[in-house]
Amino acid sequence: MITKVTSPRVRRNYLVYDLEWVPGTMELRLAGVYDKKHGYRCYTSIDMFISNELTYDNRGRWFYAHAGGLADFHFVIQRLKDLGFSIKGTTSGSSAIIVKVFKPNVRIVDGVRIVEDSKFCWWFVDSYWLMRDSLRNIGKWVGIAKGNEDESIEFYKTADFYTLRDYNEQDCLILYAGIQMFEEAVWSLGGQLMKTQASSAMNLFRRRFLSRNVQTSLVVNEQTIAALYASRVEVFATECEDAFYYDVNSSFPFAMTYPQPGELAGTYNTIPDWPGPYIADVDIEVPENYLPPLPVRVAGRLFFPVGSWRGWYSNVDLEVLLKSGGRILKVHECLTFHETNDLADYSRTLYELRRKSEGFPKLAYKYLLNSLYGKFAESSQKSEIIVNPTEIEPGWRMMIPGVFIHEKVVDIPHQHVPIAVHVTAIARRTLYDFMGMSEKLHYCDTDGFSTEQRFRDGDGLGQIKLEKFIKKGRFVQAKVYHLDGANPDGTPVQVVKAKGFSRMTLEKFEKLLNHEEIEYTRMARIKENARIGNFAPREVLVRKSIREDAVGKRFFYPDGQSRPWHFDEIKEL
Repeated sequence: MITKVTSPRVRRNYLVYDLEWVPGTMELRLAGVYDKKHGYRCYTSIDMFISNELTYDNRGRWFYAHAGGLADFHFVIQRLKDLGFSIKGTTSGSSAIIVKVFKPNVRIVDGVRIVEDSKFCWWFVDSYWLMRDSLRNIGKWVGIAKGNEDESIEFYKTADFYTLRDYNEQDCLILYAGIQMFEEAVWSLGGQLMKTQASSAMNLFRRRFLSRNVQTSLVVNEQTIAALYASRVEVFATECEDAFYYDVNSSFPFAMTYPQPGELAGTYNTIPDWPGPYIADVDIEVPENYLPPLPVRVAGRLFFPVGSWRGWYSNVDLEVLLKSGGRILKVHECLTFHETNDLADYSRTLYELRRKSEGFPKLAYKYLLNSLYGKFAESSQKSEIIVNPTEIEPGWRMMIPGVFIHEKVVDIPHQHVPIAVHVTAIARRTLYDFMGMSEKLHYCDTDGFSTEQRFRDGDGLGQIKLEKFIKKGRFVQAKVYHLDGANPDGTPVQVVKAKGFSRMTLEKFEKLLNHEEIEYTRMARIKENARIGNFAPREVLVRKSIREDAVGKRFFYPDGQSRPWHFDEIKEL
């Protein structure tokens, strides 16, 4: 059940830490720490950091590091393991998001050594999940310039101690100021800071905007997860010239202004005459169309084909289908829901505040607007890494003695998948409607698209605005492209994007076009280190390329133009 939060708000007790090391050798040069009470301090070893910061006085504090779950914490975890600390970390993909660290109590009772959990702990938290931007950009928002402007790797190798200390202190100040300003923004709205951006948004929503409790259902969540499709990201033409790239203003917050599914109203074997939201398991037919409206999953990938198939869809999807000339062939099951408008109040209130704000508060409101809806579909499956446990529970998979991986199921009281289903469907519909007014399309990505048509800009919620003039664009696949053009104010801009490829450059992009491998180094992830039983930070060499034989989201002709797949062409993938 989604319940209203009525407990007293609390101010959080946190500090920030930031480590500097030499790339390649991974030699630690400095560990800096900052909080408002004690100011800045630094250490030249992890042992010094642990002995001075993991203290009784700091018990319960949140230790934030930016992208720390990918990098900084790796320097800490190995020493914690060696020193006998117990560690429980929640991971997402390759990052350790939230890690609980505690020193077990050891007692001797009747000659028997008993090891048990202590009553206090320290939390290591990755602040990138609170503010999803680079530290340099956060510095611009909070008004503190970040050093090492050219981001030279040589800087970390050659800078003397005092130069490095000043640089590290500046980074700590930037991060602390960002977290502090984010907390103030949430507090001013009636919420409180949580460990991540999304949990802060959910806490705020439940405290201030949830008008009444919403009964949820595990069965309904399991059924409707099949109707939760990701955003539309497609290449329509491999090249373009003299084009325009538009963004929908706050596409997902705009989607939240529509009525959303509340409690389950009924279950039917047909689509009833129902004015509210519903989600149905249906057989559908999508007619021949350059821009088909509905997604389908095939082999774990999302396509927008023509043809006939069976799937779960919201009323939003099915209304778009019928409007485009498609048909509902058969209804297997339909779940209807009562309406709730609490998300609309949340979205409009924060959007108006964002529109009137400047500086970091404007960014904080954006974070809160964009991160809420996904929490309603938060998975109950959590991946956890455990080091030096005081007890070993059934189901834990041992990597090496003392290190375990555990996939656990937790209760998510705010999980209500139908809301996430409808928000994403409305956002896709908004993009589809704008794209449908275009004579020629080149590319689309979540809430933006490239076209040769010039639209009138708007600054309202859900309207579109010109993001870039494109002199020349090259689109390889979803989230892999190069744009040469200008910003709306006329300043030249080049965008080189390749998701999954580190530090992409135009030179590397040209190699991708030729299907050549790109090499780069990155830090080994926490699970990779767990498998070999050594958490000491290390770099790994990665080689990646774009597969020539990969099946694209659409069928492409030799001239770079495309058509949608027919479902029969891709159903056997």
